[in-house]
Amino acid sequence: MVLNNTLCISLFLLLIACNTDNQSTIDTNSKDNTPSNPKALYAIHCDACHGVDGKAGVSGAANLSISKLSDKEIENTILNGNEKGMMPFKDMITNPKDIKSLVDYVKTLRK
Repeated sequence: MVLNNTLCISLFLLLIACNTDNQSTIDTNSKDNTPSNPKALYAIHCDACHGVDGKAGVSGAANLSISKLSDKEIENTILNGNEKGMMPFKDMITNPKDIKSLVDYVKTLRK
């Protein structure tokens, strides 16, 4: 389990390091509270483990296409991570509108 979590985090960091074009154009800490592109936020923060379609399951990441979580539960998981190994993103995604738009985007991945 620790190895899987380490692998997921390593893949996430590698994705971020290799994805500098998106990072330079997306401010996930916007001061004006204007939401960023939710698909780009997902690509930066989520798809390394969950996959573009939400089904990748890298290191035990949840299959988002079958998720039944409520908006509040999704938001809580994004902000605080979970006991299965997902890291918290509360220090990386601080704009409330970005969080809301990411929650809405995650729900579009459902079947």
